[in-house]
Amino acid sequence: MTVELSGIEERELEFVVGRNTESGTFTHLLQLECDQSSRILHVYGTGGIGKSTYLRLCRSWSKQMDAHFVLIDSNDFIHTEYGLIEAIFRHLSLVSTSAHSAPVHLDGLMNLIHGLTLKHRLVLAFDTFEEMPELESWLRDIFFPKLSKRTLLLFAGRLPLKGRWIVSPALRERICQLELNYLNPADCSEYLQRCGIHNPELVAELSNRTKGHPLSLSLAAAAYSPSSPAFGSDYFDDVIELWLREVPDPELRKLLNAASLLHIFHHELLSFIMDEEVSSKAFNRLISLSFVRKSERGWQLHDLLREYIRLRLQNRTPGLFKRLKQRAAQYYANSLLAAPYTEKDWEVAELFRYTGIEVARALMSGQEQQRAYYWETVTPSTLADAAAFANWRENHIEPISGVGVDPETGTSYAIEYSADEIRKHIKPVDLTEVFALDPSSIKLLRNECGRAAALFVVIPIHSGTLLWLESDPLCSPYLASLSLEEKDKLRTLPDRPAGWFMRCTYYSDLLNPAIRTAGIYLIYSYMFRGGILVSSPYDSEISRKVYLGFGFHTVKGATHLNYDGVTPTHTYAVDTRGGKLQDFLERLFYRAGLEWQGNDYKKAAAPAEPAQAEVTESAVDGDPLLTKREKEVVRLVLAGCSNSEVAKSLFISEITVKKHLNSIYSKLGITKRIQLAQKFPS
Repeated sequence: MTVELSGIEERELEFVVGRNTESGTFTHLLQLECDQSSRILHVYGTGGIGKSTYLRLCRSWSKQMDAHFVLIDSNDFIHTEYGLIEAIFRHLSLVSTSAHSAPVHLDGLMNLIHGLTLKHRLVLAFDTFEEMPELESWLRDIFFPKLSKRTLLLFAGRLPLKGRWIVSPALRERICQLELNYLNPADCSEYLQRCGIHNPELVAELSNRTKGHPLSLSLAAAAYSPSSPAFGSDYFDDVIELWLREVPDPELRKLLNAASLLHIFHHELLSFIMDEEVSSKAFNRLISLSFVRKSERGWQLHDLLREYIRLRLQNRTPGLFKRLKQRAAQYYANSLLAAPYTEKDWEVAELFRYTGIEVARALMSGQEQQRAYYWETVTPSTLADAAAFANWRENHIEPISGVGVDPETGTSYAIEYSADEIRKHIKPVDLTEVFALDPSSIKLLRNECGRAAALFVVIPIHSGTLLWLESDPLCSPYLASLSLEEKDKLRTLPDRPAGWFMRCTYYSDLLNPAIRTAGIYLIYSYMFRGGILVSSPYDSEISRKVYLGFGFHTVKGATHLNYDGVTPTHTYAVDTRGGKLQDFLERLFYRAGLEWQGNDYKKAAAPAEPAQAEVTESAVDGDPLLTKREKEVVRLVLAGCSNSEVAKSLFISEITVKKHLNSIYSKLGITKRIQLAQKFPS
């Protein structure tokens, strides 16, 4: 039989929650598949995700299935072939007396394992597998092929198996790779309650703060459980140091600090916020870390680690933290100004991460959750779906009680609506009528299965919709507050609306952060389309904080009682037409305590001139959009140098020069060299 678990180990396993799928994977491989041939189960995940705990679970499951289980830590033996063979013999001697007399070499070990597996299955488990790279080739090419059936190799490491492990189809079909993920909110709640924490608000706060990271959750439970010896302790640095074992040198830690400010990062963005050139080698080292993962728009750190490093950076080096935050905000602001009025809702959302308010951050979720939802504009074939969702929302009214937590400050915000408040908030609108008025008005949010999750009615303001809007009880107060001149400016052609009125926002589940985030992203996208965005939501504390936090202003003379005849309801608007877009951005920066350092896009571009022989250094140096290397390229280009001449001057390849120019053109919103001369006249 396998080595018995101690009483403490048995008790520890009683606190394990979740991992049902992972349990099924292990037992299936051990019970069924390894009877046909030897197998490999590779479990991987970032530091503190629970790999060692999973191995202890596997030991317990092995015992239940009458299988031998041998656990070897990479720190417990010399990393040579003989050292590993000796370590396995040493552990097998605890489960078989035959190990004492067998010769200590590979063939002797294989004979011993063959004899053991005639009666019992065998699991050979290796913890911290990433720390024994010098033995990988031998394990893969020599050791594993010699193993008898009914043997399962169990590896636990930070990264998935790659390279020659997965090149061979014959080897690949005998390997199962299993990533351990964070615990979900229900599992977090169950774990904390098992630890004696029953206060619902504290449970929600700790679940949100730790993001379901098992080690952080365990340490947080110890810090907040009055019966624990660690009550009141600070678990923050313990978690970080576990992760940072992978980042031993200062250069890589410097990149990691900068990346912690960014929700999503890529090479160009990282160079920009650090205001220095980041080598490809250094960037590749960063993205190869176990807690960095590829996303749709670049790379991202694990949420929990990013928040921890950012908080430590903010506490220890507040000046550096503010400079990086400033540069990140400026990058996205410049991106919006360089190509105004295009749909850049993602860039807007990123900008608000640095210039937004606590309540907005508290309401939003991570990108991984958000990816499961998508907005679609309703068509004639899906109008019935929108109508059915609206009918369900208007007739299924229940009170809402929840909380959102700002990940930067830990401040909680109550999301509280009584059933009566929700009933008053709902002001039905005829969707068929709105669709006929302007088909682009109705937006339906669906999940990955196609099920409706939210409905927004956002009506364009133009000559074709004004008459209808003047009769609408929620929009008419805004229009009535305008002067004749202001109202005339709204009589635009339908293909160029003067703005939009947000008439209706229905959610299937307002407490679902991913659905809320999708709604916020859609609002962002309308805010930066070069028009006026108007909304008049039913009055509540959180709606007031959100709209004012987004930069809306309260429209004078547009307060009304049209929801229930009793409650005074404000109308909010934000105007980003023309030069007002930069004005709006500058106000966002000022309110966030940041200094505006962007170009003045409100000024008309200078007439085209031939490229001059020289360019004033201060003109290029003063541009916050470009990295130091890009500024060097600009100076040489404006001095009349060809790409090959620039390459020779800077000791880089011509291809690298082209990449720099593409980046420069993209940042400045131009496509030609002559336009570069317009940006930096002599």
